[in-house]
Amino acid sequence: MLKAPKFWYQKKDTLYSASLYPFSLLFRFGTIVRNFISTKKSSPIPIICIGNIVVGGAGKTPVSLKVGKLLIKSGYKPHFISKGYSGLIKESTLVESWHSPSSVGDESILLSEIAPTWIGNDRVKSSYLAMQNGADCIIMDDGFQNPSIEKNFSIIVINSEQEFGNKRVMPSGPLRESIKRGLDRTNLVIVIGEITNDLRKIIPNQIPIIDANFDIKDTNQIFKGKKITAFAGIAYPEKFFNSLRDQGGKLVKEISYSDHHIYTENDILSLAESANKTKSILVTTRKDFVRIPKTYRSLINTLDGEIVFENEELLTEIITNVIENNIINNTKKIQ
Repeated sequence: MLKAPKFWYQKKDTLYSASLYPFSLLFRFGTIVRNFISTKKSSPIPIICIGNIVVGGAGKTPVSLKVGKLLIKSGYKPHFISKGYSGLIKESTLVESWHSPSSVGDESILLSEIAPTWIGNDRVKSSYLAMQNGADCIIMDDGFQNPSIEKNFSIIVINSEQEFGNKRVMPSGPLRESIKRGLDRTNLVIVIGEITNDLRKIIPNQIPIIDANFDIKDTNQIFKGKKITAFAGIAYPEKFFNSLRDQGGKLVKEISYSDHHIYTENDILSLAESANKTKSILVTTRKDFVRIPKTYRSLINTLDGEIVFENEELLTEIITNVIENNIINNTKKIQ
């Protein structure tokens, strides 16, 4: 996946955006057709979908990881299901420790560190396999726009720095669908960062909003005062670079790769040479780290942290109620 064009996140309309608008209409028409011809199937266990309306970079995977931890803490046995974006494997498959990002995708590897994770194009099949292997609920990382599977509860994640960009649908803007259409199917919104008044006006009053922030671990204080060569292959690397500066790091070089970039030996050797010339250390994201060949990971530092919810108890209560209500309804159907 290439980096998002800058005009996507410019508040004022641009010539680029306007010229691509006819293609946005075609994209929206294709989405309508896809939804019309798709047959929605249900899962045997409740599905909590965590997605977004924009293309990449909103923070859905960190949120999925945290929700997984909360459910495990509450006594549930969640499994993750994901498409395994950019991975070669398309059949429903359990992610194992020996899998590589090129086979199952980088996000799936991160998810599998928390709970069993299934990847594949057929998410309904993945949900059945999860149930057969002990899952009592599903966290679906992405797939909010997937019309083939019924979700019991849908959460969208919004990064307050980008919000909805220029509010146009791809390729004229960053939206996967119109804001209204997306919010019509949304049960809860998680906003990472400060919620603006403009954003509050867009989100309907009946949809609960949970504030969240990305909390940097204290161990990252080692970067304070250090010269850093920072690199990342994520949708919005600028936020990562700024986080390093917030930790007191002195960035001598910032290197951006395409989103989900699989690092080669030559990439790492080139980065190491660059860092050696400036007498700096190499730092990347946790998501990038899993895409680096294992033999070179000892050369790389990571900026570690996790999502923290302002009202964690409320979020846990809402999600567990969804799961319990689903269990009760399924029990009544059996009787």
